[in-house]
Amino acid sequence: MASTDFDRAERAAVYQLLARLWAEEPGTLLEQLRSEPLSSAWEQLGGFVPEQDSDGTYSSLDEDYCRLFVGPKEHLPPIQSVWVSGELDTGVTSSLREFNTVVGFEEPWNFAIIPDHLGNELWAMSQILRKSDGLAADDRAAAHDLASQFFRGHLNWTDRLLTAVIDREGDQFYGTVASVTHEFLRDEATRLAVPTPPE
Repeated sequence: MASTDFDRAERAAVYQLLARLWAEEPGTLLEQLRSEPLSSAWEQLGGFVPEQDSDGTYSSLDEDYCRLFVGPKEHLPPIQSVWVSGELDTGVTSSLREFNTVVGFEEPWNFAIIPDHLGNELWAMSQILRKSDGLAADDRAAAHDLASQFFRGHLNWTDRLLTAVIDREGDQFYGTVASVTHEFLRDEATRLAVPTPPE
């Protein structure tokens, strides 16, 4: 289902779910994905919940997460500054901090991940959408502009990362997470009238 079929609250929930999938090792989140309402929503988006390991945990997925996104080598860090400039903590993080101040957003991971991590950026976008619910028409237009500006500055960089994860992981869990994220963000770019970079 395309994000264009979702209302603002549903889009905010998708951003929040994707944020958690990118920022957290699987553990508790996958148990939550097995139950409603998350399981139906995740399936609607094209996701699946993998089976547990023989010991009843998701330790193999925790290992996949670390191998893919943490390192120590040949990993694909989901960090904007790395993909945009090739180094950590550039002007991107300053811009993100300014947005966070405007929105009143505090990342939920207690600084366990750096500010321009994809998980933080997706979470911030969910907060922008949540805060725009119930606003008067003029304020909603301003909130839409803020969402569009945030997307352009902090979510329009992801194509190379997501394509690399899809190419490496295929239809494995994190390949699917990347595919769902890619499709959702492409729909959102259209909704927010943000030109997408060429693939």
